[in-house]
Amino acid sequence: MKKLSIISLSLALSACASQQASQPNTETLEQLSALSAQQTSVLSQCESISERLAAQQQRFDQLEEKVVAIVPAPVSSNKATAPSCSKQASYKLGNKTVLGESEWVSLQGQKHAFQARIDTGAATSSLNATDIVKFERDGKNWVRFNLRHKTIDTDIIVERPVIRTAEVTQASTNTVDKRPVVSMLVKLGPISEKAQFTLTDRNHLSYPVLLGRSFLKDISVVDISQKFTQAKPTFKD
Repeated sequence: MKKLSIISLSLALSACASQQASQPNTETLEQLSALSAQQTSVLSQCESISERLAAQQQRFDQLEEKVVAIVPAPVSSNKATAPSCSKQASYKLGNKTVLGESEWVSLQGQKHAFQARIDTGAATSSLNATDIVKFERDGKNWVRFNLRHKTIDTDIIVERPVIRTAEVTQASTNTVDKRPVVSMLVKLGPISEKAQFTLTDRNHLSYPVLLGRSFLKDISVVDISQKFTQAKPTFKD
């Protein structure tokens, strides 16, 4: 009887041990199955992304072919050097002259040509002026100033009647600066028009002359990818 009890206890302990050993194996299989499902999902997403990238690349290639077809081939030239500035052609868009972002201009009463910034973002035009002196002539207000700039190697003294005074608010100090405005005839390629210039010190800027929208309106368009597209003008022309 005692032997039967020992045998029964041994069998019960063996069954418990077998059940406990099978539980970790079941959990491990479930984890491996979940990881496999995640891997399959990631691979499916990668394949989908790869297909979309391939489709986008195909569209880019088609667009590139269309652009190449639109852009004309460069015209060959027998001359190795660029044409002389004095022989440059004036380009038109309708009845408007096409200008670059910077051009050569001549000013009334001056023999020199000056580099000008063509700026459609500026409402008015401005002209470099230092040593400004106001005076009266024949009962009218005049101004004398020096047009010399870092791009000009000599003093250029100019006298012009003042047509009005512009009030400019300084952003740094919020104070109002009164500046004289003069009118001068401007030659730029085929254009010969009067412009009103606000006199200001532009020696810290690249160009002594700035032409704004008030001058450019209705007579020109600006191609900012170009520079000095017009021949250098003089009032001797």
